[in-house]
Amino acid sequence: MILGRNFLTLAESWIKGSTEAEWRSAVSRGYYAAFHVAKQFMEDLGFLIPRGDQAHAYLWLRLSNSADSQLQLAGSDLNGLRRDRNRADYEVKLTIDHANAFLQVQAAARIITIIEATAQGPRRAQVMSAIKDYERDILKVVTWRP
Repeated sequence: MILGRNFLTLAESWIKGSTEAEWRSAVSRGYYAAFHVAKQFMEDLGFLIPRGDQAHAYLWLRLSNSADSQLQLAGSDLNGLRRDRNRADYEVKLTIDHANAFLQVQAAARIITIIEATAQGPRRAQVMSAIKDYERDILKVVTWRP
């Protein structure tokens, strides 16, 4: 089994490269590192994450509505990072420069740091409760399972 954080190690290696292909790959792996760490965090809290392309919106919206300022930032950054990953993977006529790719890998690392700190810290229960409230009161759907 691989951990989401392992993708960050690869992204950090590729961002040191000298080609646009390496930088694009670093952006992509950085996003997936953050995505998988966020997904594991939500699963560990007891939430059922949908499969496929719905998983991304599920994660960033719940992080962004967690009543925790750091996780809200992580959720917003995760959404932006997905947009950047899509550009890196699909828009080959658009130039991806090293400086921007480097910032995106740093954003992935920051997202992971925030999520891991929350997962191990005292805010965990408050975050779970806030996300459950968001689902119940705003989304009118409950994906949390005890």
